[in-house]
Amino acid sequence: MDLAQMAGWLAAAAAIIAMLQKSDLRLKQGLIIHTVLYGIHFALLGLPTAVVSCVIALARITLSIYTRSLLCAAALIIISAAMALALSRSTVDILPLTASVVLTLSLFRFDGIKLRLGLLAGSILWLIHNVYVQSWGGICLETCFCLSTLWGLWTMVREQNEKPKKEICL
Repeated sequence: MDLAQMAGWLAAAAAIIAMLQKSDLRLKQGLIIHTVLYGIHFALLGLPTAVVSCVIALARITLSIYTRSLLCAAALIIISAAMALALSRSTVDILPLTASVVLTLSLFRFDGIKLRLGLLAGSILWLIHNVYVQSWGGICLETCFCLSTLWGLWTMVREQNEKPKKEICL
């Protein structure tokens, strides 16, 4: 196995662990580790647009821990768009950019179940990208990411439904 694929597999493991976290903070901390490994993976594959997207994602995740500012999210989206469009080599390069926009809005504006639904949407876009560029580690990562996100969503919804509801006395 070459180094690029090894980084992809490690990114997959980090993503799965992150997505199984019920705490939004722990989820975001795990995503930081995942994003660093994912960026290394794409750098070794020679995919500059995906690397730039990962660098911006690292800033996005880190900043979203400290702020929910729409202005900060908008600035990151503008930076993502400018860098991705400058580095794009084909139409498939628009997928990481679109994922970046979805993920930025989700990380800055949502929490709990809504946050994870946004992460799922972004992950599906990355999965399509990885199939196209034949990133085997990335394909595994995003497939596992989608499945672990769905599992996390299912457990969160189940726990939410199991909580006793307050009765209204009339």
